[in-house]
Amino acid sequence: MKRSNTHQSPIIIQKHGYNAGFSRVGLTIFFSLFIFHFALSQVPPDKEGLLNAEGMGQAKYAEMNGYPGPKHLLDLADKLKLSADQKKSVQSFYNEMSTRAKEIGKQIIRIEQELNDAFAQGLLSEKSIRSDCEEIGRLRGKLRSVHLVAHLKTKQVLNESQIALYRKLRSEEK
Repeated sequence: MKRSNTHQSPIIIQKHGYNAGFSRVGLTIFFSLFIFHFALSQVPPDKEGLLNAEGMGQAKYAEMNGYPGPKHLLDLADKLKLSADQKKSVQSFYNEMSTRAKEIGKQIIRIEQELNDAFAQGLLSEKSIRSDCEEIGRLRGKLRSVHLVAHLKTKQVLNESQIALYRKLRSEEK
């Protein structure tokens, strides 16, 4: 079916039973689903946070109770008037935490990916599922302890007024 005017909509023009407008819609849907699938298929969903040693709320109890995180403390170092020695110590705690957290994060990602692949290929058993899940849980607990210990060490180099100011500044950020 063709229109007689000079502008011809691809949705109306059909050549050889092929609808050009439909193909654009089809491609749009295909690519949208592909991108959606890719976003959902990131295994595990917190992969980026694990690779970057992000806290992801793992030390929330410490934060809420006056145990500052080394990263946040370094960000607020000037406002808290940290001494050179304090900055050096906190930077050391952060570096240690970051290195260990990234190592553990990579291990978690590897096992999560193996578990995902086993399901995708149908190559699993109850025993392998239990083993992988228990190892993931153990590693996630170890990761959390790395973050919490960094908060504990960080608090030990601060005085009470710095801790009080830190808590005030952090509460204002939220």
